[in-house]
Amino acid sequence: MKALLLALMAVIAVSGPAHADGEPLSISQFHHSRWDVMEGGPSLAIAVSQAPDGFLWIVSADGLSRFDGVGFESFTSRQNPDAAAAIRSLLTTRSGAVWVGLGEFGGVWTLRDGELVDTGMPNPPIQVTNLAEDHDGLIWAATARLDGPLQRYVNGRWSELDPSWGLPEGWVFDLLVTRDGALWVAMMDRLFVLPKGARRFVETSAAVAAGAGLAEDSKGRIWLADRSGVRRLPDYLNGAKETRAEPAYAVSGISRARIRFTPDGSLWGATRGDGIFRIQSPDRSGTLSRYRAADGLGSDSASDVMVDREGTVWVAAGSLDSFVSTGLVREADIPSSPAGYRMMVDDLGRVYVTYENGFSIIRSGRAPEPLGAADFEGLCSGRNGAVWVSTRDRLRRVVDGRYGMSVPVELETVSCGEDREGRLWRIDTSRTLKVWEGDQWRDMTDRLPVGKDLPWSIVIDRRGDAVILMDRRYLVKFDGLRPQVLSNAALGVGPFINSVQDGPSGLIVAGTKGLARIRPGQTQRLTVRDHPWLNYVSSISWGPNGVVWIMSRAGLVRLSAADLDKAFDLPGLPIPHVARRGLPGLQGGRRLHDGLTAALGGDGRFWFITTGGLMQVEPQGLTMNRLAPPVVIRNVTARGVSYDASKPVVLPEGTRNLTINYSALSLRMPRLVRFRYRLEGVDKTWVEAGTRREAIYTNLGPGKHRFQVIAANEDGVWNTVGAGVEVEIPNTFTQTWMFYALCGFGLAGLFWVVVNLRMRVVAGRIRSKMTERLAERERIARELHDTLLQGVQGLILRLQVLVEDFPRQAPARTALETALDDADEIVGEARERVQNLRLVRTEGDLDTALRKLVDFRNATHQGPIKIVTEGAPYPLTPIVCDAILQIVSEALFNAHRHAQASEIRVEVGYARSELIVAVADDGVGIPADILSHGRAGHFGLSGMRERARAIGARLAVEAGADGGTAVTVRIRVRGAYFARLLKALPLWSRTPHD
Repeated sequence: MKALLLALMAVIAVSGPAHADGEPLSISQFHHSRWDVMEGGPSLAIAVSQAPDGFLWIVSADGLSRFDGVGFESFTSRQNPDAAAAIRSLLTTRSGAVWVGLGEFGGVWTLRDGELVDTGMPNPPIQVTNLAEDHDGLIWAATARLDGPLQRYVNGRWSELDPSWGLPEGWVFDLLVTRDGALWVAMMDRLFVLPKGARRFVETSAAVAAGAGLAEDSKGRIWLADRSGVRRLPDYLNGAKETRAEPAYAVSGISRARIRFTPDGSLWGATRGDGIFRIQSPDRSGTLSRYRAADGLGSDSASDVMVDREGTVWVAAGSLDSFVSTGLVREADIPSSPAGYRMMVDDLGRVYVTYENGFSIIRSGRAPEPLGAADFEGLCSGRNGAVWVSTRDRLRRVVDGRYGMSVPVELETVSCGEDREGRLWRIDTSRTLKVWEGDQWRDMTDRLPVGKDLPWSIVIDRRGDAVILMDRRYLVKFDGLRPQVLSNAALGVGPFINSVQDGPSGLIVAGTKGLARIRPGQTQRLTVRDHPWLNYVSSISWGPNGVVWIMSRAGLVRLSAADLDKAFDLPGLPIPHVARRGLPGLQGGRRLHDGLTAALGGDGRFWFITTGGLMQVEPQGLTMNRLAPPVVIRNVTARGVSYDASKPVVLPEGTRNLTINYSALSLRMPRLVRFRYRLEGVDKTWVEAGTRREAIYTNLGPGKHRFQVIAANEDGVWNTVGAGVEVEIPNTFTQTWMFYALCGFGLAGLFWVVVNLRMRVVAGRIRSKMTERLAERERIARELHDTLLQGVQGLILRLQVLVEDFPRQAPARTALETALDDADEIVGEARERVQNLRLVRTEGDLDTALRKLVDFRNATHQGPIKIVTEGAPYPLTPIVCDAILQIVSEALFNAHRHAQASEIRVEVGYARSELIVAVADDGVGIPADILSHGRAGHFGLSGMRERARAIGARLAVEAGADGGTAVTVRIRVRGAYFARLLKALPLWSRTPHD
C-alpha cells in the first residue's frame, strides 16, 4: 500500500485537500512517511529545518545531519567531537548557513566547510533553546537562563541585552521574526515584540501560558499556541489591547508548542506531549484533527514542525515524519474489503460500489450512502439511470439507490449489462453467455464463434447493443441479437484487450499496445508507436468540460476529448496531454469480477480502486508541481577518498576510476525524481540515469573533465541548469609528452638497431650466397681447364704431329692444318670463357672489376680499351655487378673478335636515378639480321639479354653514330645500389636466394 500511495502522490503536486461537500481532511488522510533508525534515519529527532538550497537539516541524539529525501549525512566537529550530541536547537539562515544551539553549556556553533565550529559565546547558558535570524541578518539566541534570556550575534561577537532593551528576566519559549521585520518573544507568561529598527521591546497585553509557540499566517497575522489552546492574536503593533482573540481552539496535551502554517492556510502544531495537530481553515471555525503515536507518528513527544518549499509538513517526533497533501484521499465511509471492490457509474454520474458484505451509492457532492448489507458480488450497467447489482442467487435493478425488479440466477455473475431493448445480458462463472427474455434465461453461446475462446465481459455501447469481450483477444458485437466478430487483427491494439468502454464518439477498445475506436463501418486506431503513454491502458473516463482521463502504465493521463477525437481522425497527430507518473495502470486491489478500476463521478471527483480501499481525488485540483528540483553534487570519490564537489576537484595522478554522488532536493516525492548526467569528453550524449543518484566512470584518462547533472521532479519539470563540477586528473610522468617523446626516440633507436642488424644479416646472406656461387663457378672453370681444355689441347698437339707426317703439298695436310687453326681459335675462345668465370671477386665494386677486365683484355688482344667514369662510384649488389661484368666482357669479346675494332670505349655513369654502362667500338658493326635474331649457333647476344632481364636492366645493342657498335645497359638505382636495395627489402621477408 505504501508503494502504491507513493506513486499516487504524483497525481497532485500542489493542490488543496478535497472531500465531499468540502469536508475537512484529517491528518490520517495525508500521506505519511517516517524515517527512524530502522530506515537509516536519525535517533530521537528534536528539530528540523530546510536550508535555501533545499537540504533538510535535522538535530537528533546523533547530532546534526542533513537529508536529501533518500539518504542522511552526518556532520561532526573535530574541535569537540562530543559537541554534536549536545545540540538542542537549529537555525538555517537565508544565506544557507547552519547554526545550532547546544546544551551542557556548549553555547552556539555554526557549520563551516562541513565542520561544526564554536562561535565563542561567552559564559554560555546550560542550554540554547531557540535561534532566529532577523531581517538585518543578526542571529538571536534564547537561553535557558532567567537572567539574560536573550543574546544576539553582532559583528562576529555575542552580546547580552542590557536593561535598556526592555526585556525582563524569565524563560523564553519561542522566537518569531515576521515578514515585517518584527521580532516576537514568547516568555513564561508574557509576549513581547521588537519592531523592526527599534532598540526596545514592547510588551503586549496577550495572556500567555507556559510552553507558548508562535506562527505567522499568509495575511501577516500572529497566532499563538500554549497550554490554553491555539488562537489568533490581536494586532498589537497597531495598538490593539485585547488579551485574547477569536477563534480559539482547545488543544490538549501541549507541553511546549511549535506551530507553522502550510500554503493551503492550515495550521500544524507539535505538542511535545500529545502528538501533533492540524487545524484546517483556522480563521473560519476550522476543524481540529490529531495524530499520535497510536496512528503511526514516531512518538507523542513531537518537538518541532516545519513546512518546506513544496508544502510538505515535517515533524521531529523521535523519528523524522513527513505529511504530504496529495489530493488523494481514502474514502473512510467505504470499509476495507479483503474480497475486493466493484465499481460502476450510471448515466447520471452516480457512483456505485460493492465490497465485502456491503453496497453503497455516492451521489454528486455527497458522502457514500449504504444501500444494504448482503453478499454483493458485482455491478453491471443498466439503462435510464439504473445499475444492476448481483448476489449469489439473483440480479437486482437499482435506480438512484432504490431497489427495483430482481432476476434469479443459478451461478454467480461475472459480468452483465442491459441493452436498449431492456434485455439483460449475463456471463456466469461457467463462462456461459445468456440473455433474460420474458421470464427466463436464453443461452446465447451458439451465437458466439466456435472454439475454445470463452466470453470474458460485457459492455453496452452508446446505441444500447451488447459487446462481448472474448478471452481478452477479440470482440463479438451484437446488433440486437445478430453477432459480428471484430478480430484482434482488425482492432490492432495488441495481443490482449484490457477494457472496452463506451465513449461519446464511439466504442473505445483499450489494449496492451494502444486504443481503437469503433464506429458503424469504421475502426480507427492509436498506437503506442505514435503515443507511448498509451501503453497498457486499463481505464478511460469521460468527465465534464470535455476532459478525458486515462489510466495506463504512464500513470494518470489527462487530455481533451476533442484532441482525442482529432487524433483518431488523423493518425500520427500529437495529442496534447499531461501525464502523472507512478500510477499503476491496473487496479491495485484484488477483484473477483470484471469492472472499472477508475471512474469519474458526476461531481468531477475521480475514484480509484486500490489495495488500500476506495480513493478519491478532485481532478479540478490536479496541478503540476512546477518547482524544478535543486540539483547538488554531494562529492566525488576516487581511491576510497571523498572530495568536496563545491569546488574544482583535483584527483591523484594516475586515477582511472571515480564515483560522483549527486542528488536533487525535491522532497515531496524524492523517489520519483529522475536524473540525466554527462561527463564532457567522455559521454557524447546525456546518460539517462533514472532514479539512480551516482555516476561511475572507469578507465578515465588524464585531463580536465566537467561533470554535469540535471533532474526532473515527479511531474517531469526539469532543472535544465542542474549542477556541475570540474574534475582534473593530472598526468603521471608516463602520460606526459616528454615520456611519449622519449618512447618515440627509444623506439626509433631500437628500430635503427633492428634495421642495421637486419641489413647486416641480409648482406651476410647475400655475400654467402655469392661466395658459394663464385666458388662453384671457379670449380667449373678449373674442371673445364683441367679436363676439357687440356684434353682438347693435347688432341690438337697429337694431330699437329700427325700433320707433319703428310707431304707439304698433300691436299689432306692443307685441310688438316686449316682445321687445326680453327681448333686453336676455339680453344682460345673457350679459355677466355673459362677466364670470365674466374673474374668476379668484386664485392660490388664495379669500377675496380671493370678495370681488371679491361687490363685482361688489353693483355690478350690488340687495340686500346678506355674506361670513362661519371659520378661518384657506388657499391653494387654482387649479383648486379656480376651480370654487368658478364655483359661488358661479352661486348668486349665481340668487339675484338667479330667487329675487328681498333678502339673500344667503356663508359660508366652513376646517375641519381639509374646506373648506365655502355661499350662502344669503331669496328665493322653487326649486321641487322644478327642484331635481330643473333648469329646461328652463337649465344653471345641472347646471353647478354638474358643477364640484363635477370637483374631488371634494359639492354640496347645498336649501331654507333660514327659506325661500329654500342652496347648499353641501364638499371634503376633501387635495384642496383647495394644500400638502397637493402632499404627497399621488407625487413622480415625471406632473403633472396637467386
